[in-house]
Amino acid sequence: MCTGRERPARRSRGTPVGSAPSAAIAERFGRLFDTLDSDNDKTITWDDYKRLVDRYVSGYSLDENDRRMQAIQTSYHMLWLELLRHSSAFEAGLDRETFVSALHAASEDRSRFNMTEGVAEAAFDLLDADDDGTISEAEYVEYAEVLGVAVDTAWDRFKVLDTDGDGFISREEFVLSAREFLFGDDTDSAGGFVFGLI
Repeated sequence: MCTGRERPARRSRGTPVGSAPSAAIAERFGRLFDTLDSDNDKTITWDDYKRLVDRYVSGYSLDENDRRMQAIQTSYHMLWLELLRHSSAFEAGLDRETFVSALHAASEDRSRFNMTEGVAEAAFDLLDADDDGTISEAEYVEYAEVLGVAVDTAWDRFKVLDTDGDGFISREEFVLSAREFLFGDDTDSAGGFVFGLI
């Protein structure tokens, strides 16, 4: 019985907030945790995300006034705040299990910041160096190199992400790949690159 003080559990996309992710999603999010945990302390903090942002800044030679740098930093910071909001952590660090659960809950929650599109849009604008509305093979390979990923892996991922085979990744293909990473059943979803995982 609701007394008016309690809030009923929210539902998004038919899934109760707080439900466990599928095995495929848990596996992908676990690999993302391993990638983001750059200091190997078995905990994700804002410092881990900040190191990812700093790789973008140095890899793309961005200064603090560059709108692309500001968008990347802001979108990742908003993602981090959503992860904290959806976790039961009392400290500003998430272990692997808590991170996976929080990322799943944040991606399912449509009541606030849409982190899928926020991070994807900011990352797309960063990669689209010539501002032509697409990501070329060369732009994607540059991104992979910034993240320290082998060129062969980048080429393979690019081909998967270029769903229409035109030699470019459109904004729509880019955002859809992020959604597939968050919601799909493929354990090897190529869309993890939006969040720093190639």
